Amino acid sequence: MKTVSQYEELAPLISAQFRRGVRTNAFFSRQELEGLIAREELSVQETGAGLLLLVERPWFDRLHFYLNDLSAPLGATLPDPTVTEVAFRPQDTGLREAVDYLRGQGFAPLLSRVRLSRPAGEAERPCPPQYAGEEEERDTLALLWDSFPRLTGCLPSRKEWSEEVAAGRCLVERDGTGVAGLLHFSLDRRGGEICHLAVRPDARGCGLSTRLISAYLSAAGGAATSVWTGADNLPALRAYAKLGFQPDGWESIVLCNQEKRGS
Repeated sequence: MKTVSQYEELAPLISAQFRRGVRTNAFFSRQELEGLIAREELSVQETGAGLLLLVERPWFDRLHFYLNDLSAPLGATLPDPTVTEVAFRPQDTGLREAVDYLRGQGFAPLLSRVRLSRPAGEAERPCPPQYAGEEEERDTLALLWDSFPRLTGCLPSRKEWSEEVAAGRCLVERDGTGVAGLLHFSLDRRGGEICHLAVRPDARGCGLSTRLISAYLSAAGGAATSVWTGADNLPALRAYAKLGFQPDGWESIVLCNQEKRGS
């Protein structure tokens, strides 16, 4: 894999992949790619199977691909561990074929997710949003890291989390011992996405998840929202369903090029 030093060397490689039959999970904007390049976190390799992009993350590398020949070997030596995620709808047979191909190349499934969506609209019982303060960066990040596996939780680095808190993208519920729960989200003109929802183990079963989701809907002005959650995470599925979230047909599989191990 070659580290990408400028966007101009990558753009024609990606443009060449925009043709019928190419299977991809790489959906970057130019701004996102330029950010990865500036931080020296992006590598690229052309192989007989297609074009591979590798993004360096704190605990693993994330593989994004453009696959055009599933009869060819992947053709790259990847770091251990390397994680990739393939999202698809029932009609997306090509991406399902990509999952089977990656399994044949040594990737093992770690987690299945489903996407839930909610149309625009305020919560029936809105909760006033409480935003995490700068002094709560450490505690909120610790709760995130303790609540999600390092390989499958899409967890932010310390620097990234500091920027998210400063930008007002973390809501919290507090109790007598500090931060009891948090909801991390993104929001733009197209709508919102709930990125993480976490409740401290000793504070579960008290409705904190529902309050956090309601507070998010208030903070987002009732914007249309989506969220990815584990397909077998029944408590999360129930909490979202209470507030109008329903499966929208999108599923994903997270795969890793090693046996599943602790975070």
